[in-house]
Amino acid sequence: MKNDFYKLIAIVSLILSFVISIFLWNVDYLSLRSQYRSNMPFYEVLINSLGNIRYTLAGYLWIRTEFYIHYSGNVTINQLTEITYYTRFITMLDPNFVEAYDFGAYQLAFFLNKPQEGLNFVKEGVKNNPNYWKLYYTAGIIYSQKEKDYVEAGKCFIKAEKLLFDPITKTKYSYAKVEKEDIGALYRFIAKALYEQREYKSALEYYNKSLNYIPVKAELYYDILRKLGRR
Repeated sequence: MKNDFYKLIAIVSLILSFVISIFLWNVDYLSLRSQYRSNMPFYEVLINSLGNIRYTLAGYLWIRTEFYIHYSGNVTINQLTEITYYTRFITMLDPNFVEAYDFGAYQLAFFLNKPQEGLNFVKEGVKNNPNYWKLYYTAGIIYSQKEKDYVEAGKCFIKAEKLLFDPITKTKYSYAKVEKEDIGALYRFIAKALYEQREYKSALEYYNKSLNYIPVKAELYYDILRKLGRR
């Protein structure tokens, strides 16, 4: 009974927002209708008409997405495509929902093999959330592993590093929760990007930084030493 009541509230809210959106879309306030129509698509008017309930809907869809991924068993490619639609809708409802951008971009690039779509999605996330380090990190991974563009990857990783240790953004996005393995991986991605650009000395410096977080030396470390003539 309670679930039916919640569904009724959601349906009524959607109907009301749709009616309000049509009204706003058609009213020629101060003779500006043609201008705002060219700059604001109807779906944006509809979403903004939902008011604060849109953030609740975004949160609900994200919970459903995480539950589906972690508890539903094996997820097929077709189901994964549907999940990326969820992330797309979540970010339409709440452009500051950085987790949805990060997750959706990664799925598009690596599991659905659509790296350009993944990059476009994460770039949209960066545009709406320019101070969130993980979006640059994900963009860098796509550039390096899928596009083999180590110059752009390096730029993204360096930006991620800067934001990760910036005291203002660190506090805002609760970076204190970042696992040390993530920081170590970031440094190794930077080292890899510099290595591919033949900047071996700088690559070694970043790899040595990674050892403070991940003490095990991988093959890249020895490749860098060989290029520097130290082994």
